[in-house]
Amino acid sequence: MRKWIPTILVVIVLIVGWVYAASQNYFREEEAVQAKLLGIQSVDIQSITIHDTTEETSGAAASSTLTLENGVWQMIEPKAYPLNGYSVSSWLDALSGANQELVVEEAPTDLNKYGLGTDATRLEIKLKDNREVKLAIGGQLPADDARYVRVDSGPVVAVQTEAITNMALTHRDLLDTTPFNMDETNVGSLEWEGEASTWMLKSTSENSAAEQAWTLNGKTIEATDAVSLIGKIKNLSTADDVRKASELKDTVPRFTLSVEQTVNGQQVRDVYRGLTVPSKPDQIWVITPDGQWAYAMDATSLTEAEKFPDTIKASTASSEESSSSANDETTSSSTDGK
Repeated sequence: MRKWIPTILVVIVLIVGWVYAASQNYFREEEAVQAKLLGIQSVDIQSITIHDTTEETSGAAASSTLTLENGVWQMIEPKAYPLNGYSVSSWLDALSGANQELVVEEAPTDLNKYGLGTDATRLEIKLKDNREVKLAIGGQLPADDARYVRVDSGPVVAVQTEAITNMALTHRDLLDTTPFNMDETNVGSLEWEGEASTWMLKSTSENSAAEQAWTLNGKTIEATDAVSLIGKIKNLSTADDVRKASELKDTVPRFTLSVEQTVNGQQVRDVYRGLTVPSKPDQIWVITPDGQWAYAMDATSLTEAEKFPDTIKASTASSEESSSSANDETTSSSTDGK
């Protein structure tokens, strides 16, 4: 037995060593690091031009260019449209963060079979160090979970469809389509003056929006109704490109909406104007407070805001009727019990 002791000790040492190595992941294969598609950081980007070929342009490439000026992204082509800062920031992160899944063909000779010919969506990205990156987005892979992509004159690679969805945006996806710039938590009052009605919604306290006391034309209303109205107006958006307000001719006043809110500790009052053009009475152009931009809105989308007092009255009447019915039932039950 004594002669086996050295062997047993060696075996024990090997077992302990193996267990320790396993606990330290020494036997685990290193995960492959995915290559970044563009190899750039979002902060490196100076400008982007989108070339989009669609049926609407009959095969012609429609171009839109965004550029970073004094730390702020602006659209300069096709027009100086106002941008949604959050959408632009997310887009830049999507471009810089996209991964290359696999190489499909190192030296492609037929780009059309990948949808990377004249029909491809193309982006031209200029960096702050004056380098340029050209990105072409083609068709779906057979598995339908990725798209063919080519960077500059490199290989055709596959990129996940989800990543492409966040990258292949049109200029309209980046626009600020909501004319009413307000925050429910900051609004102190709204004053509507229009053809169908005139009303004033006002906060009488300085708590958060949902906890504030609100009055409508001097009468107390539920905070939930007030917050709901503010949110609905704030979220109204246009489906069309915005226009320069100066381009509108022969307009007729439709309404004004005055918004008072606290911004960075200061009281700010913004006035939005609603205008119609005689040839299109069902369309209302909302003019931003700076008088620069006009947003085309369907007239019916503003009806709920315009007739807000009637909605509150109907809601109040309904509540009173329910309360009255409940009281009548209680009285009837008491009488039957006697």
